Amino acid sequence: MTLALTLLTVLVALVVLAGWWIRRCNLATRPSPLASRVAPGCDLGQQLLMANSADGPTQPGQRATRRGPTRRAFLRNSMAGAWLVTLGGFGGATLAYLWPDLRGGFGAELDLGTQDEILSEIEEQNAPFEDPAGRTYVIEYDPDLDPDGSYADITGGAPLMALFWTCPHLGCRVPFCESSQWFECPCHQSRYNRWGEWTGGPAPRGMDRFPLEVTDDGRVIVDTSEIIDGPSRAAAVLDQPPEGASCL
Repeated sequence: MTLALTLLTVLVALVVLAGWWIRRCNLATRPSPLASRVAPGCDLGQQLLMANSADGPTQPGQRATRRGPTRRAFLRNSMAGAWLVTLGGFGGATLAYLWPDLRGGFGAELDLGTQDEILSEIEEQNAPFEDPAGRTYVIEYDPDLDPDGSYADITGGAPLMALFWTCPHLGCRVPFCESSQWFECPCHQSRYNRWGEWTGGPAPRGMDRFPLEVTDDGRVIVDTSEIIDGPSRAAAVLDQPPEGASCL
């Protein structure tokens, strides 16, 4: 989607730029004695020729007149057009990244499978369940370890919790370290316990979360259109020291 939208943005920018240039420089749009020499939609070569040539004086002492854009104007406008295309492509790519994908994936409600399947995979892999399309980690959550119900609202009473896998410090993806059983960011060494709560590093808070619910037929639904700020540094609920060596 990102690539397609970027290409479309660049194409539209090029079409607009070409139309503007032809409108401005095509001698056929300007009444003059030379208009009959140039067909509508004159090519770039003709424009360059007109930009670098001047009509000779018709009488002694008469100054030559230049028709068409000057070379300086042509170069200035070309540079401006190149910047417009570059900014348009960057803007399109940014929009594609941020725009919710209502067909599924990040920015939509995701059906990740059944609760039993996800819990089984977490136990077998000894690691969170990952959904790359939704940029989501699903972790096992034990309400008995959260007596104050700090995460009850976002888990909907399910034994699962959904984390946004992006580090709240500078946006790197945070991998899970199987040896320490912590999330450890390789970019700036921020660390989080297995519930995504901050345990060290420059991150301002714990990992952000998504609302999760389990339907009546046991399907796990994660709403990635709503990002909930992670807990503050001082609001950690789970007391979990590292269970092994760090992966950093």
